[in-house]
Amino acid sequence: MRFLADTSAWVEFLRDTGSQVCETLDHAIRTSSEVATTDVVIMELLQGGPTRKTQDKVWGLMNWCVMYPTRPLFDYEVAADLYHRCRGAGFTPANSNDLLVAAVAIGKDIPLLAADTDFERIASVSSLALASV
Repeated sequence: MRFLADTSAWVEFLRDTGSQVCETLDHAIRTSSEVATTDVVIMELLQGGPTRKTQDKVWGLMNWCVMYPTRPLFDYEVAADLYHRCRGAGFTPANSNDLLVAAVAIGKDIPLLAADTDFERIASVSSLALASV
């Protein structure tokens, strides 16, 4: 299995929630499947890590992943286009960072693993593929 894991998927994993997203990510890690990340996800995870121990764990996980950094300004333009598509469909994404993560996944043609329903809405107006859980 190959996918880009959103911050919401990593939070499920780090909290060991037992959700389908948590189990999918856990299985991918245990079987050395390709899991990708991006700079936006790393930033969000480090912001949420209140202790040095938590941040070290995040860095360990992120260093294991394939890195797909955002491509200025290309991914930002795609993210803005996604925003306008979402608004045109009648909803406003809650977080602009999600649009950047989606833009990276679209640009790399890789499914996105997420526990955030905004991505389902973004996928409904774009070519974003969601990883199956």
